[in-house]
Amino acid sequence: MPLALASTFALGLWILLWALGISGFDGLLLSGLVVLLVGGVRALGSYLPKNRRLARRGSAPQGGW
Repeated sequence: MPLALASTFALGLWILLWALGISGFDGLLLSGLVVLLVGGVRALGSYLPKNRRLARRGSAPQGGW
C-alpha cells in the first residue's frame, strides 16, 4: 500500500511541477526518486532491529529435511 500511495503522490507531483513550468524530465526524475525511496525503505524495513524477529520467523523454510 505505501508504494501505491507514493506512486500516486509522485504522479501528482510530476503533473504539478510540469504545470508550474519545470521541465517534464526534471519532474519525472523527482517523482522517480520518491518512488525509489519508498520502495527502498519498504524493502529494507524488514532488516531493521524492530522487525528483525519477524523477518527471521517468516524467512525460515517450512518443512525441511
